[in-house]
Amino acid sequence: MRAGSTALAVVALLVVLVSGTRARSIDVVPFDSGTRVVREVAEALTGTGRSILECYPPGSELFLGLVSLLPERARIAVIDWGMRLSLGENPDRAAEVSAEDLADWCVSQYPAHDVRYPAIVIGSPNGAVAHLAALLGAPFLTTSFGLAFRHETIEADDLNAYTDFASAAAAGIVAANPGTDFEVACHYDPIHDRSMVEVVSFLRIKLHEVPPAYEEFIRDTLAPGGKLILVDCGYEWPQIPLGERVFLQIGGLGAVTPEAYLAEQSIGSPLLRRESEWGCPTPFADAVRALGSNHDFTVLEIHFDHPGGYSALAYEAYLSCRSVRSEMLLIDTFNHQNPRTNLETGIPALWLPFNTLDALDIIDEALGGTDLETILLAPLPSFAQADDTTSLETWEETLLPYGSVEIIGTRAGKFPADPLGPYRLSRDLRRLRRTLQLAEPIRLDPADLESLLAPAVPAP
Repeated sequence: MRAGSTALAVVALLVVLVSGTRARSIDVVPFDSGTRVVREVAEALTGTGRSILECYPPGSELFLGLVSLLPERARIAVIDWGMRLSLGENPDRAAEVSAEDLADWCVSQYPAHDVRYPAIVIGSPNGAVAHLAALLGAPFLTTSFGLAFRHETIEADDLNAYTDFASAAAAGIVAANPGTDFEVACHYDPIHDRSMVEVVSFLRIKLHEVPPAYEEFIRDTLAPGGKLILVDCGYEWPQIPLGERVFLQIGGLGAVTPEAYLAEQSIGSPLLRRESEWGCPTPFADAVRALGSNHDFTVLEIHFDHPGGYSALAYEAYLSCRSVRSEMLLIDTFNHQNPRTNLETGIPALWLPFNTLDALDIIDEALGGTDLETILLAPLPSFAQADDTTSLETWEETLLPYGSVEIIGTRAGKFPADPLGPYRLSRDLRRLRRTLQLAEPIRLDPADLESLLAPAVPAP
């Protein structure tokens, strides 16, 4: 699923339905990119957590194992059925959403008593940023929170119906949060998220200000002389205004262009704005800079116009660390990652936003001229049957010139619809931690990150 994406969403919520453990309060969507980056960094800093399996209730592996025995078409049909019944909150509950509560949730993931961090990372979430924050031993404070609301079943290509439902839920959120500055992006992707858009509206709250919970956390836990690191991703996508601080985005990052999405729709003139999932709202970046100035914090900015820029930077950061296993590489995809494993084993990571064909360019740009012994590939089981989904054969063809390839997590014969992929990946990562454990996790000093940035990243 593009808007929050993949099998994690559908499978996890299907299991919740079967197990009867649906949450009674409105929380962030557990599989959304912003949520997963916060949780993965928290696990890397504390050494506790279940990583990607946090999305799955205990005991769900047996059920998913039975689903995995079905033919691919049947596996996808079961997932679609479960999603129709269980995905998303009642839209009447949109008025219960509190932007301040979401910020409180984020800071609550990290220790805040008797601790001083050498850096705090804040801004756009993505998997490469998770690796950078983990290497720095720094919490990550996200500007993006994903929420899902049910609506009556519609045709996946019925943009008007989707927009009506999504804008109503978004307006309810805005009305319920007077005095709090944010926008709501309604994300609609009829190519990668066809099953999801039929039954839910996926919304992202995008902060425009540094919430009080963030400011207090930064003042209380940033070490004297520490760096406040702003991730100001400039990735853009056309968006259509729907109301006060509410925007519609059609499509998202992948091998399908914005023009191709818009060509299929009859809409007005869109605005080119920071993208729903990966872009940092300009007002939020300005607010972080103002916070740094007002409190005499040193703000170190990391600006790229595409998430792939952060992927290359994180890989370079790993290679600059002592005890790194530079002859190896672990390629992780979207939220199929666990930076804790990379820190404890010294295996560098190269993060890919999705399992789509455009990600191949990130690989070639980052690895050009590199000679590796072992490449561990953790592909994303997206359950999507989109034309731009990269086959495992294509991944291997791209990677083999750089080194021997081993697929971890997803079974080759099940890709891209492998319900047990997250469980296998979790076991494979635990095995790596057991067999390749370093005496001390690798770390990156903020000054070393600044050195890596100095020649490569101009001021935005």
